[in-house]
Amino acid sequence: MSESKTSDDSLERTLAFLHDRWTRPLDITTVEQARKALGLPPDDELRWRLYEHLQANPGSLATKTRYGVSASTVTLTNEEKLAGRALVLAKGEDEAQAAAALDGQSWQRAKAMLRRIGLLSVQGWRPADDHERLFEGVGLLFHTVRARRGVQRTLSGRLHAPGQQRLSRGTD
Repeated sequence: MSESKTSDDSLERTLAFLHDRWTRPLDITTVEQARKALGLPPDDELRWRLYEHLQANPGSLATKTRYGVSASTVTLTNEEKLAGRALVLAKGEDEAQAAAALDGQSWQRAKAMLRRIGLLSVQGWRPADDHERLFEGVGLLFHTVRARRGVQRTLSGRLHAPGQQRLSRGTD
């Protein structure tokens, strides 16, 4: 994650990619997966702008809400979801950072995103007052599947190229 300036072109390209993916049955590609597939650099502001767009335009995710998908589901990274789980399970901040496997700077950015989305309180390491709204549907869950050649995907979308080895199932 980084804090680079988000261009409207990056926003539009990512939205188009996501909308194309989301028309496919059972495909719940995340913002992070779309960014990587498009070759865009890490950009927290892009993720935030996409989150705001999805919140303001719920029809964008309409076909996926039946699977329990929300704007936060596709916006938060897996590491942020791990940190969020530790937070709501009353784990200490150090334990949450270790669970998310993030270094100091990445950890600060993850906490900033958790605050923006409304999971982490602005008053320190505790859940925000209305954080439970983020647990509807899929909430902070994710599932990772790895291929033998190291290609990775989550149930929220495939990132392998056509013709690659079949994916084997496994979880993190």
